[in-house]
Amino acid sequence: MLSLFLAGVLCQLKAEILEAHRKELIELVKVLPREGEFFTEEAVKKAAPYLPVLFALTEKDIENYDIYPFVALSRGLGDQKEHRQFALRNFQRIQHGTLKLCWAVMLFDAQPSDEIVQFLKAALKDERQAKVLSEMAGPKFDDLKRRVSSS
Repeated sequence: MLSLFLAGVLCQLKAEILEAHRKELIELVKVLPREGEFFTEEAVKKAAPYLPVLFALTEKDIENYDIYPFVALSRGLGDQKEHRQFALRNFQRIQHGTLKLCWAVMLFDAQPSDEIVQFLKAALKDERQAKVLSEMAGPKFDDLKRRVSSS
């Protein structure tokens, strides 16, 4: 009985800690230094410890914010091998649909795993997700579709 109570308390504490980290990340993204539309190398380093929190963000968490800074941060983090490896191991933990598509494309271009290929194939069959991928890839969308289909 006591162990069930303690487990419940621990789960509640974890949820509260995660919520606090989500808020910290959202506030951090607002003030990180940028070069044009992208974050500086220094900004990416400062945000790197928040990668698991970035993966835990949901649509609801950032519904009142522009998605672009979170995609740009993902791009900066995805440029580093150690963060791509973390993403490959934890891809299923990415909660936000657009961020998951962004990471899937980056991982596909760098180190395509079966999980990433299957995710992108399914996304290309979904009209809404395919539209987001098209917007992300721009003029390279047809090439992305071809490469995913042939994988």
